Amino acid sequence: MGEITLRAVRNDDWSALLELAHLSLSELPIVPSQQEWMDNRRSFSPSDGIQHHFVATSGERIVGYAGLERRNTAPEGWYRLFVVVAPSARATLGTMLLAKLRERLISLDARHAWVMELAADAGFLSYLGQVGFVRSNTINLEDGIPAVQLTMDAPFQSLVQPA
Repeated sequence: MGEITLRAVRNDDWSALLELAHLSLSELPIVPSQQEWMDNRRSFSPSDGIQHHFVATSGERIVGYAGLERRNTAPEGWYRLFVVVAPSARATLGTMLLAKLRERLISLDARHAWVMELAADAGFLSYLGQVGFVRSNTINLEDGIPAVQLTMDAPFQSLVQPA
C-alpha cells in the first residue's frame, strides 16, 4: 500500500465502499447484507444529527472508510464510530482512521464512543479490545445474526496513532 490520503466521501465512492465492506467481512461464515448499512451512511442528512465520514485512498484506490455520527435521538455526548478496512490493514490503516476519529470526537466534546460489530468477527473485536473498547452488550440484528456493542469513554487516549 502506497501513501495514504484522507478525503471526504464523494457520491461516486459508494460502490467502492460497499465492495470494501464486503471484503472486510469476507472471512466470516454468515454476514448480513451491507446494502442497508451503506444506504444509512449515504442518506444521512444534517437534519438527522451530526455525521463526519471520510475515505482513505492509496493512489486512486479506496482502501478504508471511517465515520462518526450522533443521531438526534442519541443521548448527549454519545457518538457511533465506523471503521471499514481489509483485515490485513487493521493494525496500520485501522489505527490511522481511529486516530482521525479521535480528533473529531475531541472537537465535538464527545464523552462516549461506541461501535457495533458482528459477533463472528473475532479478529476485529479483538483489535477493538486492544485499542481500548470494552464489550457492553450483545444483540441479535434483524436477521438474527449476533452483534456486539463496544464502548469507550473520553479522553479516548488509546485511539492515538502510535509513533
